[in-house]
Amino acid sequence: MAKSESNNGCVLSALGMVAGFAAIEGGIVLIAWSLHHILGATDPHPRAMAGAFAGVLLLFAGPQLWFLSSRAWPRVTAGQALAAFPDLALAGWFVLGWAAPQVIGKQAAGMLVGVMVLEFIIIHASIALIGAPRAIAQKAGEGSWWKSERAVFAGLLALYSVGAAGISAAFHTAWLFLGFWLLIANKFIGDWLTPAAQAAQRLQRHMTRWGISAGLYLVLAAGSIFIPVPRLAAISGSSGDGLWEQHPEQAVMMGALYFALLGICELYGGFNKAPAKVAPAAG
Repeated sequence: MAKSESNNGCVLSALGMVAGFAAIEGGIVLIAWSLHHILGATDPHPRAMAGAFAGVLLLFAGPQLWFLSSRAWPRVTAGQALAAFPDLALAGWFVLGWAAPQVIGKQAAGMLVGVMVLEFIIIHASIALIGAPRAIAQKAGEGSWWKSERAVFAGLLALYSVGAAGISAAFHTAWLFLGFWLLIANKFIGDWLTPAAQAAQRLQRHMTRWGISAGLYLVLAAGSIFIPVPRLAAISGSSGDGLWEQHPEQAVMMGALYFALLGICELYGGFNKAPAKVAPAAG
């Protein structure tokens, strides 16, 4: 009996995760489609306004579907909301670059493709900047200043900066180099908001975020190859023949979904296992 209930719980949790993911993705697409028609027309059609409202409802419903099977709704703290804001703002920026780039720059979609290329390096950097300096410093011991934790950290950061500069040059925009530093800072916001006395919790939280970021990036990058999305107003800033260069909407949609999911995880304490507020069972 207990085993059967456990299996049913796993099935419900899996269905909730799939339904929640689909709701969030559908909400983003619907909002982008609606904004494309609202901001690109002098007299927006009521259907576009209704679509935007429905898209927002889907976005809010997605996380609730994740928690529905367990009847546990995590408590959102001010720190979690602050840590989630940059990711959610980035998701909104990607939606604008896809639906109405004239609002933020006609070639915004092309630059946002560069942001997603840059994010691959940043995911790698976010774990290397934590693990490598500590490991090298512990192995070297005292006496070699250039093997100290700070020196190794600075050297790695300089190395990743060179890579970011190369990507920025390839996309012919200095904004990507600035974006590298902003995105690096974004990976550590949650760490900075965690008290220094909770060093173990901070490290666990950082590792969890890195693992989820890497997994999401790989899954969504693969999805961007096989799952078509409407082009809307996305314009490529490159003449290359790569998939993302010819179809920037694929990368921009991936970016919107990627940062939205990370922001939702931050908001609901998915990286630091925030205490949950459990709703009482019916009856």
